[in-house]
Amino acid sequence: MSLFAEFKRRNVVKVSAAYLALGWVVVEVTNTVTPLLNLPAWLPTVVVWIGIIGLPFVAAFAWVYELTPDGLRRESAVGAEGGPPAPPVRRTARRLDYLILGLVALAIVLFAYDRFGQRPAAVPSAPAVAAAGSQAEALDERPAIAVLPFDNLSSDPEQAFFADGLAEDLITRLASWRAFPVIARNSSFQYRGGNVDLARVSAALGARYLVEGSVRRADDRIRVTAQLIDASSGEHVWADTYDGEIANVFALQDELSGQIAAALVVDLNRAEAERAQQRGTDDLEAWSLYQLGLQSFDRYSREGFAEARERFTAAAQRDPRFATALAQLVFANLWDVVLGWDETPVETIAAALKTARRATSLDPRDPAAQAALGWAYVMSGDIDNGLEAARRAVELNPSMPEAWGWLSWNLLVAGDAKGSIETGLRAQRLNPLGAMSSIVNDNLSQAYWQLGNYDAGLRAARRLLAELPEYFLGHVFVAMNAVGLGRLDEARAAIEEARRAYPDLSLEFVQGMYGVARPEIDARRNAALRQAGLE
Repeated sequence: MSLFAEFKRRNVVKVSAAYLALGWVVVEVTNTVTPLLNLPAWLPTVVVWIGIIGLPFVAAFAWVYELTPDGLRRESAVGAEGGPPAPPVRRTARRLDYLILGLVALAIVLFAYDRFGQRPAAVPSAPAVAAAGSQAEALDERPAIAVLPFDNLSSDPEQAFFADGLAEDLITRLASWRAFPVIARNSSFQYRGGNVDLARVSAALGARYLVEGSVRRADDRIRVTAQLIDASSGEHVWADTYDGEIANVFALQDELSGQIAAALVVDLNRAEAERAQQRGTDDLEAWSLYQLGLQSFDRYSREGFAEARERFTAAAQRDPRFATALAQLVFANLWDVVLGWDETPVETIAAALKTARRATSLDPRDPAAQAALGWAYVMSGDIDNGLEAARRAVELNPSMPEAWGWLSWNLLVAGDAKGSIETGLRAQRLNPLGAMSSIVNDNLSQAYWQLGNYDAGLRAARRLLAELPEYFLGHVFVAMNAVGLGRLDEARAAIEEARRAYPDLSLEFVQGMYGVARPEIDARRNAALRQAGLE
């Protein structure tokens, strides 16, 4: 008798087939429940390897043992004298046939559901007031807090930046408390001056709690008033007034952020309190330069980035250990590279990576420094370290939209389109009205394109251009998705618009900016852009 015939006689082949069919079912179930239960993405891979390792043991077991009505018996004893008769072996074989057919049918059903029963999520509507609020509820059910710009009651109008800086620093400190999400300054600062409709602001920002305040500065004295409002009811949860000297402004900020946070969450622990008290600098002049730099940076223009670089550099020179200022300097320099304004991009990226490393060495717990390091790594072609740093940034400050935005971009470059969409929407939820929300549409348009959801990708690209009309890469993303929809004339017109905005645009430029870890995605993108007329 041949070896294969002996395998069949001992039911080794059928047991192995049943094992493989069962393994297929288990893998399909794991693939289906992993995203639903928020389980680690590597779990299906581990399940597959466990199944592969177990196969030879199952085959060996089937060779040695046979299932009979009296239980498991050694195969050599089945049909032997005093042992169970041979017919049960045939019954076992028939039962294995039925088991294999049932498991294969179940696996096919699960496979069909996993592959065809789900569709990519539709891109959210334009970031209008109502949409921003509903998106907030969908992404995070915890009540969010927004700090509105403090009114400047000083006699000197130029001191408005000081009031803005105090509110911005309060946002940063509150964001370190993990109990609730904090809306970014770019969004909340759009409601400046005068009496605002708190219910409208709450709906637009997706924030239940609002902080209002004012700052009056005279010589070396300062008075700060602040109040915390539950916008859903109009109730004043907390209010207080602080008087002190300018030299003690940082201690005042600690006290202010602590009282507001304590009014929201009763059981704040000591570790979280210590996180909220971390600061980038104790030098008031460095802090003021940094705040002015942020105002320039928020214009997202060539001139704005140039001014921001000067001020961040001056802040870092004033306080050489000011890690956050160095991180913002990295962002300003890399934006020049991305937008084609830098004449020596290779050298600038190398210098940015060096500066980001210095920032994280000065303060490893600074989320802005980690986010800057992540972006610099990915721009240098080091995707793994870039992802690691970006994940550290969101771990350090879950309310920092820039950290989520750059994690979204890093995941896109790594080829994880679904992860890029999830983190990108989180960034938009935290900063629904700011420039970061618009720029995240860059990631979303490409991520939806990678998933083959060209309608959603095209809508994201058009929102990007509507909000940032000078962002020439938005036309490139319009072209990619239009090709996917078979609208070649629209795609070619988009590339012409991109070339008018940036004459040096080329396929090589796009590949250098958006090349991903998966070559098949690069090949798809390059082929689509060639159809649109880009060489």
